Amino acid sequence: MSWWLNIIEYLKNPEDNSADGNFNAKKTINKALAESAVDLLYYTLGFFSSIYFLTGVYLFFLDAGVYNGLFIKIFDSLSEPYLGSVGIYVILKEVRKRQSKTKSKHLGEYFVFSWLILFAVAVGFVWISPNYHFDEIMGAITTITLALTVIYTGGLIHKP
Repeated sequence: MSWWLNIIEYLKNPEDNSADGNFNAKKTINKALAESAVDLLYYTLGFFSSIYFLTGVYLFFLDAGVYNGLFIKIFDSLSEPYLGSVGIYVILKEVRKRQSKTKSKHLGEYFVFSWLILFAVAVGFVWISPNYHFDEIMGAITTITLALTVIYTGGLIHKP
């Protein structure tokens, strides 16, 4: 639930659990922000994941430019933080599954399928085309795809 919906719901509720019946804005805002802080973390991780994935696609398929080597090094150095953010996402999703027993509205599984598709296409290009090689960016794509597949498979096997 979004933080603004919590505030609206609170304002509609005639009982605010206070003895004198006064509106407590600080309590309401703190409750709303605490409940939606996890959603903010999901959106932040989703944004980082999207940018990282698109950067990988760009670096593999559009291998041109003066700063390409620098961008590949940056991409490779962000692979561990990316996998860490995926781990945080999975932990948060598991906690939510156990606590709320509802389906999550955050569909991070699409990133796993996107990486699998990118990996399959990249392997095809490396195998068929002489212009593509198994280099640093292909190694990073392989590592990330295999790690995400293992994490996703573990989440599928461990259903609460």
